[in-house]
Amino acid sequence: MKTVPIAAAFLTLLCCPSMLLACSCFGSPSPCGSLASAEAVFVGTVTSVENKFVKLENGENYIANQTAHVQVDEAFKGAKATELIFGSWGTSCDPEYKEGQRWLFYASFDKEKKVWFIPACGRSTLVDNAADDLLYLRGLPGSARKTRLAGVLKTELYKPLMGIKVKLIGERETSEAFTDKNGVYEAYGLPPGKYTIEPEIPLNLKLYFAIVAGEPDPGGGRRQNQIILRDKSCAGVSFYFTENTAVKGTVFSVDGRPMRNVCVSLVRKDKPQERTFLFDCTDEQGHFAIDKVDLGDYWLVANDDGRISSDEPFPPIFYPGVVEKDKATVLTFASGDKLEGFDIHIPTQQPTRIIEGKLLFSDGRPMADQFVEFQSDTEKAGQEGEAHTKTDAEGRFSLPVLEGLKGTLRGHMLGVSDEYENCPQLDKLISAHTDIVTKSMRVVMNKDYRDVELVFAFPYCAKAKEPR
Repeated sequence: MKTVPIAAAFLTLLCCPSMLLACSCFGSPSPCGSLASAEAVFVGTVTSVENKFVKLENGENYIANQTAHVQVDEAFKGAKATELIFGSWGTSCDPEYKEGQRWLFYASFDKEKKVWFIPACGRSTLVDNAADDLLYLRGLPGSARKTRLAGVLKTELYKPLMGIKVKLIGERETSEAFTDKNGVYEAYGLPPGKYTIEPEIPLNLKLYFAIVAGEPDPGGGRRQNQIILRDKSCAGVSFYFTENTAVKGTVFSVDGRPMRNVCVSLVRKDKPQERTFLFDCTDEQGHFAIDKVDLGDYWLVANDDGRISSDEPFPPIFYPGVVEKDKATVLTFASGDKLEGFDIHIPTQQPTRIIEGKLLFSDGRPMADQFVEFQSDTEKAGQEGEAHTKTDAEGRFSLPVLEGLKGTLRGHMLGVSDEYENCPQLDKLISAHTDIVTKSMRVVMNKDYRDVELVFAFPYCAKAKEPR
């Protein structure tokens, strides 16, 4: 299955770029808050690393834990020795140290293991990403005697944005600041209170997301740019921008019909093996749209992993509709480019058959917005033997399946406790953690199936009303 990393994972990467994507952090502490809570704060260089590995089932070696020796280069608090030993234990929230790295450490000491460590979701980071913090720390003790609003403006590739105006809108006054060469804006001595931080949007960019550092304004709702500034404290919001670029088009089958559920990707011409995570899957009308594209040259390709499936019954096809990469048209993205009408015409594909019908409760009423799935008895190398779809508001479904496959068809319901009311049979299945499925139907895909009925073993259940 093709997936995109969630934005929350990217937030973790910004706070601590060496951490694995599985560790998600929402927001971050402020520099002054991190300074107060840490036992040692310093800039240090990793001089050596000892790794202990475990072998995974697939034969790969995984770093179970590390011992890193770190030379103290510039101390701000608590780093009394010239070298400190750090531990990292291989979890998704632990850093992976490498010899030669320079870090800004907000560190704590593990008395049991006798090593220093970085707490998860803190402000410890590589020095290249620590410009905001270092301005504050190198300004001590004076920087701690006043209020401070600060943050960074960068692209999602960590490129700092210089000379951008940022409005600091408070309850009593509004002021402005401009970002420096490292993308940092800061303002000292503002009155405590609630602030809304509004940066100017750089030309041909758009806001990707923002990260609050410190105490967010609880009255701000889902807005990511509102903060509370306390007396003699610090806070701020950092903003990350992405290219305001996009490409749109439609995927057409061999016979000229729009194809749904086809995933279309952009692949960098200069780094074809590098995964870009730039893709979209077509809707019911065959349309796709990919945005936030970094500048450069790309191939536009449908089914880039090459796995033949019922939704993608063809090998990788390059825009405008060729199998050979050297015959494909290269798309070049300049700043602000919006490319439209880039349709992909599939030149060859394996035949499919159609299964159409309804998903029903036992009393004959339709079940909307639930799932129908086909599972093949066997699966050939390079082929996906599973197909699935969702029912419409009338419980109807239409499912293409590769011709020649043999397998089972069934309906599947995702049941959640309290989602339906007055449904004792369904509640019993949910509480027992039983798969909520219809009876399986055997199908051989050498023909189309019409007017199929898949029936659950319980009568109609109404959706519970949401509390007002």
